[in-house]
Amino acid sequence: MGTTVEDCLRLVRGHLHRLLHDPSRVPQTTPQTSWEWNERFPSLGQLLGAYFHQDFSYLYASREEALDEYVGESDSEDRARVAQEIGELLEMVSSDRELRAATSALGLDLLPPGGMSLRKWLEAIRRRITAA
Repeated sequence: MGTTVEDCLRLVRGHLHRLLHDPSRVPQTTPQTSWEWNERFPSLGQLLGAYFHQDFSYLYASREEALDEYVGESDSEDRARVAQEIGELLEMVSSDRELRAATSALGLDLLPPGGMSLRKWLEAIRRRITAA
């Protein structure tokens, strides 16, 4: 309160200057909103939102068929980014509840296959994509 816009911008300028010159000093925080999750994991969000959405059963007979289509249509760079993002996500979230919230924010509207945890299913997806 009581400061001008110019004063605020002067203060922010120093922070931005340091950030741009050494981005490694910025602490990585866990995203909170769908937008933040998709900004942090754009390729994974594309995979989950485009292939494992609420209308999944109208397009695919199984999760494997959807994943086969993704692997067949995506290039090696996209698959490598998704595999990397899956690994980063699994390292970032420690609980199953957090993982479910994160994948839901990224567009996943399916449960994992019967008898498999979400974490194990994502690991299996990563292995399948990496092997392609």
